[in-house]
Amino acid sequence: MSRVNGERRTIGSWLPWLGAAAAFVVTLQTAGDVLDVPLNATPLVAVAAAAPLGLITTLPALGWLLSAGSALLVSRVYDVVDGDPWPWPTVHGVVLLALLFATALQPLPWSHSPGDADGRDDPSGRRRRSRAATVLGELAVPVVAAVATAALFAASVPDHLRAGWAVGAAAAGVAGMVARRLPVFRALPAEAPVSAGDLPALLRAGLGRVAFDWGPPPAAEPSGVAPWVRRYVPWLAAFVVFWVALSTVEASVAIHPLLVPVAAMAMALPAGLVDRYPLVGWRIATVLGVVLLTLGAPSDGEYDGAWPVIFQWIWLATVFFVAVRYDRWTTVCVWAITIAAMLTGMGDDAGTAVTMIVAVTATAVIGDLVRARRTTSRDLERQTELSELEKARRTVLEERSRIARDLHDVVAHHMSMVVVQAETAPYRIEGLSDDARAEFASISGSARQALDEIRGLLGVLRGADETVALAPQPGLAQLGDLVDGARRSGVAVELTTAGVPVTEVSGAVGLSAYRIVQESLANAVRHASGTEVTVDVSYTAQAVELRVRNTAPATPKSGATRANGHGLPGMRERAAVVGGTLGAGPTATGGFAVTAVLPYRAGPPPDPDGAEHHTDTEEPDA
Repeated sequence: MSRVNGERRTIGSWLPWLGAAAAFVVTLQTAGDVLDVPLNATPLVAVAAAAPLGLITTLPALGWLLSAGSALLVSRVYDVVDGDPWPWPTVHGVVLLALLFATALQPLPWSHSPGDADGRDDPSGRRRRSRAATVLGELAVPVVAAVATAALFAASVPDHLRAGWAVGAAAAGVAGMVARRLPVFRALPAEAPVSAGDLPALLRAGLGRVAFDWGPPPAAEPSGVAPWVRRYVPWLAAFVVFWVALSTVEASVAIHPLLVPVAAMAMALPAGLVDRYPLVGWRIATVLGVVLLTLGAPSDGEYDGAWPVIFQWIWLATVFFVAVRYDRWTTVCVWAITIAAMLTGMGDDAGTAVTMIVAVTATAVIGDLVRARRTTSRDLERQTELSELEKARRTVLEERSRIARDLHDVVAHHMSMVVVQAETAPYRIEGLSDDARAEFASISGSARQALDEIRGLLGVLRGADETVALAPQPGLAQLGDLVDGARRSGVAVELTTAGVPVTEVSGAVGLSAYRIVQESLANAVRHASGTEVTVDVSYTAQAVELRVRNTAPATPKSGATRANGHGLPGMRERAAVVGGTLGAGPTATGGFAVTAVLPYRAGPPPDPDGAEHHTDTEEPDA
């Protein structure tokens, strides 16, 4: 990869020079149609017209200055032929306007720097410019360039065209300044830079696909269009093209009447192939374009060097679909071959040549931009999907870490009690044998070892910078305090309790119940603020049942809970870790309900394939 002034030169800096070379070749052929220029001076005029185009992406202001200066010089040195409205070669005028647009569109290196519009001092101590000064600096050169170009046209074109040309030239500069402010130009798709050394290999690969690839595009883009539309509409268009070409082909090409249907069918065939086989369709159109030239024009010569108009549109359509469906380097090869084929049929008609070159180039560029935009959009959607999956995965992992820490606190409490009881038993119980004392000592040692291992695991889960919470873990007894705290925050919530536990509720189950109610209340406040919330706690023979329900919000947030879903995975994990189940979903009245069934004693998680596995389903009417 080459370097210039310490910066890497990529293919993006070489493509404008390739365009300048093409403009040079076209100007060599067309300069004599506009100006009375000697043959030996034509190359100089062509260089003056085409060379500044190479600076359009790097130094457009300098390119515009060179183009405008050479245009003024050419218009003063050479006379116009037959009153042509262009005071210089047509390509020169197009390049000048393109450079003017690029000058207004591309910010100048000294116009602004990041964060220089707030009026504060930068790290070097220099005073940053105000926003007004920054805007003036950005507009100074584009405004001067637009005014100077308008004046150049006004001083060079005939009197009856002066006003129109001057306004049109100024409009190109204004369009660039306006386009620079549009977000679409600040978000154009950018592909990975390609070094100039890789250019030959890329062009060879593209040329190989152009010559030998007879299958469908390598990566057909999914489309929202119905499959039957993509399959049959192109062939319907081909049928229309066939009948139009059948009546117009003889007006452009001298052909035997028996061959007219064959030529019309060959013109229509690429239209049917543009979706599934665009490269094959382009090959057929290009070969047909060359073959039609060999057949000759009608005897009156009125349509010398031209094809039927419908065929020209089909040819351009195949170039567009190739640019959309294939990579950039295949498109470059297709563009170059198309230009070469079209130039062979232009004859001495320079105006038609320029028109076809501009049309093919614009078609290829637009198709390539559409392809790049689709690729960027697809990559962005894929990245967004991966980000959402990663966010959900991270949420589950964080919740699992919290569950593990909570369980540690519960288990550590009971194991600490085991240690204390085992160590104090020989002092509390008289007449213990030596075997019993040894057994209590073994129990104490095992409990201490397990407690140390759990604490070590907790240290890994919590991280080095997270402090250990020493407060007792909440349970079912603290639900009243939780509801009271929610009421003090402005939530209309009611707590009802039915029955009593038939056995003691383990600490893990109580903590899971507390956390599920806590998260449900938080979700109700977040997604259905202003609604009434009811918390029902029921004790059955085997489990404690929780139901947290909110009424329909005044302004529904469609899909908010289900779309975000950061709390539901954690609640399911809490229910599953103690052997319970949890279900959540909208109610028939427009609200939302969370229902959990937790056994009194923590058990193994339920089988995911079992019948008791709950998902988000709509709660049936009571």
